[in-house]
Amino acid sequence: MSYLIFARKFRPQTFDEIIGQEPVAETLKNAILKNRVAQSFLFTGSRGVGKTSTARILAKSLNCEKGPTPTPCNQCTACTEITGGSSLDVLEIDGASNRGIEEIRNLRENVKFKPVTGRYKVYIIDEVHMLTGEAFNALLKTLEEPPGHVKFIFATTEIHKVPLTILSRCQRFNFRRIPTVIIAQKLKDIAKKEKIKATDKALFLIAKAAEGSLRDGESLLDQMASCGANEIKEEDVIFSLGLTSDDIYFPLIEALRNQNSKEALTAIKVVLDSGGDLIQFSKGLLELFRDLLILNVGGKADELIEASDDRLAALNKTKSFFSRDEIFFSMALLQQLVRDIRGSQVPRFLVEACLLKIANRSSLQSIEKAFEELKTLNGKGSGVSQPASIRPAFTPSLPEKKKVNFSPERNNLSGSIKPVKAESAKEKVQAIPGGDSIEGVFGEAPKVLESYRTSAAVQNGAIASETLASSLTLEDVERVWSDLLEKVKAIKMSCGTYLAEAEPIDVADGLVVFGLPVEFKFHKEALETKDHKKIIQTALEGLLGNPVRISFAITEPDRASGESEPGEDKAQTIAFEKEIITRALNVFEGSKVIYRET
Repeated sequence: MSYLIFARKFRPQTFDEIIGQEPVAETLKNAILKNRVAQSFLFTGSRGVGKTSTARILAKSLNCEKGPTPTPCNQCTACTEITGGSSLDVLEIDGASNRGIEEIRNLRENVKFKPVTGRYKVYIIDEVHMLTGEAFNALLKTLEEPPGHVKFIFATTEIHKVPLTILSRCQRFNFRRIPTVIIAQKLKDIAKKEKIKATDKALFLIAKAAEGSLRDGESLLDQMASCGANEIKEEDVIFSLGLTSDDIYFPLIEALRNQNSKEALTAIKVVLDSGGDLIQFSKGLLELFRDLLILNVGGKADELIEASDDRLAALNKTKSFFSRDEIFFSMALLQQLVRDIRGSQVPRFLVEACLLKIANRSSLQSIEKAFEELKTLNGKGSGVSQPASIRPAFTPSLPEKKKVNFSPERNNLSGSIKPVKAESAKEKVQAIPGGDSIEGVFGEAPKVLESYRTSAAVQNGAIASETLASSLTLEDVERVWSDLLEKVKAIKMSCGTYLAEAEPIDVADGLVVFGLPVEFKFHKEALETKDHKKIIQTALEGLLGNPVRISFAITEPDRASGESEPGEDKAQTIAFEKEIITRALNVFEGSKVIYRET
């Protein structure tokens, strides 16, 4: 007889055997007892939590020879056929491979026929969110008014992809993530039945690695049982799954607390030498800081932290090692590390850099303290000059405004700085970014002063937003480029297809420019429509966490030989504009608050 894996061998066969989903099981049992079984159900939840198993048990309860009953016998022909997957009245359909309208049309034709042996013909459609929009539409009428002998049971892991018209026609049941303690107890029972020796720590570690999925936990136990060891121990699980032991984590935490960079780097070497996975290591360290945060804020460890008794004791000893701000800072770095490390060719360098930043956190300065120092500097008057690295736009308060004399006799300017003629400026530059023309700057000087005052009164929120936008780089956009394409395609496939032909080519002051070759002019025009532009901008802001503006350009324009590159013209224009603005500010003794390219 062929070997049967644990996930199939120990699949629940009655509602009472379902673990972790007691509310769902109890509701379905009562519906059967009261003869109030709906014509369609929708089971939603993460992988391996019992959706398909519950659907099969419901089908057996309805078709059992002793039923309908909440306790199927599992002995009659109907029950055994459903358990073995050979029943002609219970059809399991994979929504991922049978997602088209033709398959749904065939289903609509087949529902007219009576069941072969049972009372009901039950259609179980797994991963129903994979059906096409046309397939969903074709299913609507049948789903709303099915024949009396038909029941539909849908299962999905992505409920947000199921149309509302389908949701409104089904009874929805949410399957929760199974707690680690419950999975560990189930694995202990399986190990006892299979005569497998395993320590409680090893089983708990397997259950925790399953991340709420009982099926994953059973598969991992099956894998560990094949390793050949007489007894499954904690170190065996750590080695097989590429995890990192607490014997490394907690000394590392102490090294980071003491700002011992050498010990932190040594810990990474130990992880690699022992065959550990840096992705799992980073996730584990992030979880450890999360647990420290829970204890730091006074959360209930037994409810919010899934850990063994030994780990909880170690956490309580180290909970005071870091302040709350230091934990937030470390978690932010580790979260970014987990995102970046997956696509990196040199993950070790990223991990080392992250740990060094955490270890040297005392040399960093908070934003609040930086603003306070800026206020102090500004309060000392004009005798204190601002550092060159600090833009005037970020200064919360302004220096005392000087009276500007606009009389024609004012010609005693510095010999190295001369006013620019409005006519010559107008020939090359049509407008200063922000909307004021060169002629307006020199002809209507009070407007410049008014703009200066208005910009200086920007609230702190707007200043922070401008700061984030100005710090954005092309590398930031390139790092999230693949995620942006996937996100846009998920929202609107055509928009994502057009965007796939582009690439980010420039970032300046929060403006992200995407370039397309000359043969994709049609794609550029399509991307510049209001709807597409909004989709891309919203998705990009979500990935970067910064407000951005977007623009599209042709990177290889069709031009005759001898003509200059448009990019060169643009660069020359921008350089000239900046020179004009600088001279204007010198003439009127002003300060540039925000420069925005239009």
